[in-house]
Formats: sequence, C-alpha cells, structure tokens
Amino acid sequence: MFKTFFSVGGGYPAVIGSGAISELGPAAAGAFPGGKAAVITDTGVPREHVLACRAALESAGLGVFVCSIPAGESGKTLSAVSDIYGFLLENGFTRADGIVGLGGGMVGDTAGFAAATYMRGTAFVSVPTTIVSQTDSAYGGKTGVDLGCAKNAVGVFSHPAAVVCDTEFLKTLPERERVCGMGEVIKYGAIASPELLGGVSRELPCDETVFTCAEIKRRFVEEDELDLGSRRALNFGHTLGHAFEAASGFTLPHGQAVAYGMLAVTRLGERLGVTQSGVYGAIRSACERAGLDTSWEGLLSSALPLTSHDKKSDGSFIETVLLESIGRPIRKKLPPGFIADERNYKSS
Repeated sequence: MFKTFFSVGGGYPAVIGSGAISELGPAAAGAFPGGKAAVITDTGVPREHVLACRAALESAGLGVFVCSIPAGESGKTLSAVSDIYGFLLENGFTRADGIVGLGGGMVGDTAGFAAATYMRGTAFVSVPTTIVSQTDSAYGGKTGVDLGCAKNAVGVFSHPAAVVCDTEFLKTLPERERVCGMGEVIKYGAIASPELLGGVSRELPCDETVFTCAEIKRRFVEEDELDLGSRRALNFGHTLGHAFEAASGFTLPHGQAVAYGMLAVTRLGERLGVTQSGVYGAIRSACERAGLDTSWEGLLSSALPLTSHDKKSDGSFIETVLLESIGRPIRKKLPPGFIADERNYKSS
C-alpha cells in the first residue's frame, strides 16, 4: 500500500492500494467528532462498495446515513447539492459530523462542494472508485458543479480530511469506464512523465501507476494551491475537452473528452510552432494503446463555439496549456476567436 501526504489546507493523507478501505474508519472517526457520517454516492456505484464503506465506518463507531444522487453530469448540479443539504438537515447533521464521497469525479466534486458549504463547512473524506478520480480528481481540493453547459462554473477550493483510494474498486468498472479513465493517466504522462506515457496500455493501472499520478498532482498542488500559476498545467486537454463534453450533452465520458482535447490542443500547438514534431503522434499512440477513440476532428465544429464558456477566460484571452515536448507543458494566453477557429486544427 502506498501513502502520501498533501501539505495544503489543513494537510491530509492519501492512502492508495488494494484493501485501502480498511483505513476509512479511523480516518473518518478522527475527522467527524460528532459521530455521524453521510455517505454520498450515486446510482452507478456498485452496492458492494457502499456496503464495504458502511462496514468500515460502522467498525469505527460512526452512525452511517447513505444518500444517492443521479449518476453522470445530471448529479453535478446545484439541485443535487440542495438535495444533499436537505438530507443532512433531515438527519440532524451538524458541523461536527461529516461527509464521505463514494464514487467517481462527479460524486467527489458534488459531495465535496456540499461539505464545504453546509453550515459553512463540515469535514469531507473522499473514497474514489474510478480511474479518473483515483488518479486525479480526488486530490487537490477542487469542488464544484456545472451551470448548464458551463463545466465546473460554481465551486470552491476545500481540501478533504483524507483520501482513501482502494484500487480493488477499479476491478468492477465497466469496460468503457476503464478505457475512458485512462485519459487522465495519459495527461499526467504527457505533462510530467515520458515513462508513464510510454507504459500506457489497456490494462487497469497498477497501484504504483495510481500513486505516481497522485504524486505528480501533489507536487503541482503544493507549489500552486489556488491554481493561479503552475498548477494550471493540469488543465492540459481540458479547455477543449470540456467543450467536447458539453457539445455531446455530457454523454461523452470525461476521460474520452480529455483525450480528444489533448489531441486537438497538441495539433493547435504544432500549428503555432510551439509543439515539437512527434508529440501529437506519441499522445495519439498512447490513446490508441489504451483503447480510446482518436477521431476528434469531426466533433470540432460543434465543440469549438463552447470554449468561450471556459472558466480560465479573462474576457480577452483564454489561458491554454500546450506542450513544448512530452513532460514540458507551457501556458499560453490565446484569443477566444483563435481557439474557436477550426482552421487552426488542420494538420500541416
């Protein structure tokens, strides 16, 4: 089992590996002195994971209450957060109690935002169950929900009290979810580790790979906690990826959308003369080895107009993450009109 510690917020541990759910009870008991735990999950999380979570919490003497929200982006709304508030009030939760987010990135974002704002803040423990959440979204304190087609438009930075990342949970993922989750692993390889990128395959990531992604994120988060500078490299592929997601009516899985976004922005970088020759091919090859679709060009016309909603826009420019080479990200401010011009994505 791997352990790391994020020295941001109040500081918090992340436990990663097979059987890590055994660490949930002690972590939550220490963070929830009121003695109650609200497990926020979604309708797509297997019942066996909910039962394992409940058992771990009850073994530590906590009272457990389970609230399920809709799966997918329909659960990442202010309406869903309002439902969570109502559930907490109905069951007498105080600031001394806490919330456990059991699920993928959507659950972590929504439940984390609810915890950060319920009674001005209650403790939150994240139990990620997908590749995307275990390698990326469970760490770093970003919480929030969507507003219409504007992804993550409402949210706050609020770090968890702990992250308990049991890699056994990944074995129950549907094949499509497993494949799409590799988009975030490819992102970490592209921005920070040629070795990680070169090792991508269709197999489930091993514990060490999950840990490597978490460690890369820890370094960026500790250097730039509030996402004002270097941490923005973690957005590689996400400006266009979020647009691909929104253009699909959020039917396109996040990891697949990020894969499209990485390919598109790398092509853009080549057109600008920023990205070295061969980088696009390396990322495309990794996506193909993972089983991700790489036919992004046909979706551009519907996605590009939505880039104007990106939260990194300052009104005149959108900060975009490009690659000089594998492992060397660079941030560049580009006019929205330039990003939205389909001609800039044509191969040379």
